[in-house]
Amino acid sequence: MTLEEYQHPYGFEGAVSPRTLMRGAALSTMAWAYRSTGALARALAKPRVQFLYLHHLFPEEEAGFRALLAALQRTQTLISYSEAVDRLWHDQLDRPYVCFSFDDGLRQNLRAAQILHEFGVSACFFICPGFVGETSPDKLKEICATRFKMPPTEMLSWDDVDAMLALGQEIGSHTQTHQVLSRISAAALEDELGQSFDEFKQRLGGVKHFAWPEGRFWHFSATAAKAVFAAGYESCASAERGCHISAPDWPRPNLCLRRDYVSAHWPLSHTFYFLCRGSQNASVANNHWPAEWTDVIC
Repeated sequence: MTLEEYQHPYGFEGAVSPRTLMRGAALSTMAWAYRSTGALARALAKPRVQFLYLHHLFPEEEAGFRALLAALQRTQTLISYSEAVDRLWHDQLDRPYVCFSFDDGLRQNLRAAQILHEFGVSACFFICPGFVGETSPDKLKEICATRFKMPPTEMLSWDDVDAMLALGQEIGSHTQTHQVLSRISAAALEDELGQSFDEFKQRLGGVKHFAWPEGRFWHFSATAAKAVFAAGYESCASAERGCHISAPDWPRPNLCLRRDYVSAHWPLSHTFYFLCRGSQNASVANNHWPAEWTDVIC
């Protein structure tokens, strides 16, 4: 599969539609305004931690990924996912920090891990144990169509996972089989979380971090969030945009991590637009779950 054959539901991917062109032009204009007024430089200098995540890294995106890493290293401190969580947790955000993660466990993630290693950077790869090592063309077609909304593509093997760990990368859970957790029963929810946690413990010795599929609040629930921490995970990440400036002395289940989706084939200015906007809008409120969930989770 090529980049042209892939179209992500949130836009920017695959075939260029009029909507994509208009959105891209708007982002380019806003990014230029941020840079020309000095807002970008001010935002990038703010002490904070910003979580960026991707799904794929097609061969034609590798140059863009390297360019992004090099550009970020000029102004930001790139740290591992675990360090980002710990610095936020202990209120040690003394400079601008950025960390990376990848969702879904596509085999392309192995190449991403190799490039990250070249730059001395560690990321967290959120994968579904139920799909690791799957090679059946029919199963891959079904998984990619029903779970990822994409044409069939290879998934990571356990040997790939071991190779990524050897490169200093981290592995996190993305549920057992990438179910939308707000749409399944309580028993199925427990299985998706517990089976994933147990399999990672058996194969890798444990897992600390969790990110839920699709990533928006309407794909999750207070009950699911509580179950994540009950299963043994130490952090829980969304795909809600925004970054973090402080979370001192919080009970760990209170903290909801926000992540900004980016793509290696975007113009750098588009990624830096989201970095700037996230920094400008950062507040302690970004750490919170929806208000109506708090009593259930905590």
